[in-house]
Amino acid sequence: MRVSQWKAHDVLSEIAGRAIDNANDFMDLVVADAKRRCPVGTIWREGKFANAKVSFTPKTGSNKGTLVSFGTQKRWYGREPGNLRDTIRRVNKPDSGNVRVYAGNFKIYWAFMVERGTSKTAAQPFLRPAFFSAKNRLKKAIKNGVSG
Repeated sequence: MRVSQWKAHDVLSEIAGRAIDNANDFMDLVVADAKRRCPVGTIWREGKFANAKVSFTPKTGSNKGTLVSFGTQKRWYGREPGNLRDTIRRVNKPDSGNVRVYAGNFKIYWAFMVERGTSKTAAQPFLRPAFFSAKNRLKKAIKNGVSG
């Protein structure tokens, strides 16, 4: 038995398109759940860029006893409640076929600090729990044969 003229390119392109659409739908669920879980602070600070100037006298090392001073890169110091939540987004990487969810941007650089915590603040994870809960729902849907 032989199958001829079945237009493999068209069929495989359609399958890949459906897979990407389903991945986008899945990650949209992750984005919605992450936005729901994201902590919203109460700090409001007028937005501005600022440089920090650091100076100190080391007690050990080659510069021991001499004043060391330098400036740091510009940082955005503005804060508004909900800024972090508003930066959660889905991004498609078409060359690799990846669909990713990101939080934060140039001005909202502290997303990883909230997600993983710091030495002075406890972690408040919102991306990972959202992903894992959506992943469990997806596994159940695949196991039961339900399509999105």
